[in-house]
Amino acid sequence: MHNSQLFHKWVPNKGSIENPLVLIHGFLESHTIWYQLPLSKLNRPVLLLDVPGFGKSDLLDDNHPSIAYFAQEIDALLTDYKVNTCQIIGHSMGGYIGLELLEKTTRVRKVTLLNSNFWTDSDQKKKDRTRVADILLKSKNLFVSEAIPNLFLNPEQHKETIDALIQEAKTGTAEWYAYASLAMRERRDFTSFLREHPEKVEIIQGDQDALIPLSAMEERCFGWKTIHVVKNSGHMSLFEQPGEVLSLLNTIL
Repeated sequence: MHNSQLFHKWVPNKGSIENPLVLIHGFLESHTIWYQLPLSKLNRPVLLLDVPGFGKSDLLDDNHPSIAYFAQEIDALLTDYKVNTCQIIGHSMGGYIGLELLEKTTRVRKVTLLNSNFWTDSDQKKKDRTRVADILLKSKNLFVSEAIPNLFLNPEQHKETIDALIQEAKTGTAEWYAYASLAMRERRDFTSFLREHPEKVEIIQGDQDALIPLSAMEERCFGWKTIHVVKNSGHMSLFEQPGEVLSLLNTIL
């Protein structure tokens, strides 16, 4: 009996689910982003899921928007399957959710941040999150069409991929997307926690990520954490350099 309402699937769909990789997508995305990787080559059972409010998962929270709600729902799914230990790979917003799980449950052994970060938003960024939520409620499709290409270093080289991501994102609910934007605005700072437990995190960062500049990541990791840099990549390393991402994952997991 599985009580979680989250859409999810296992790869492979039979056999052991011991110590799986849990892949958590980012904002305006769904589990389908991970098909950029040959998942069987990760040599582990993989759990794909849609975060509440994205893909095929409904958002059922009426409380103040929080990343903790997303983490709670994923934790319930892991409990359903009696997962005792796992590792998480989180893209962008998925990394924020992964950090929340890492701190709150002993079953998560490590989180790999893929084009993500571990600190809170600046005051200006918080204002931007609020503005994004407002825009989404007024003109979701226009926002999606403009935002997704800007995540890529060279969008003209990924037109088909971008069109597919836009079309999928347009099927989502504006109110749910706005909730997620506000949840990211309110997220907690994990700097102190990770500095105390550096072995619990890995960082994969695009060298040209406009959302999370490599220089900002280097400044915050100086002296305690190595960054795995993906060259010629913006915020979407999974699509821009999938071979390099796979190679790094197989090295660090």
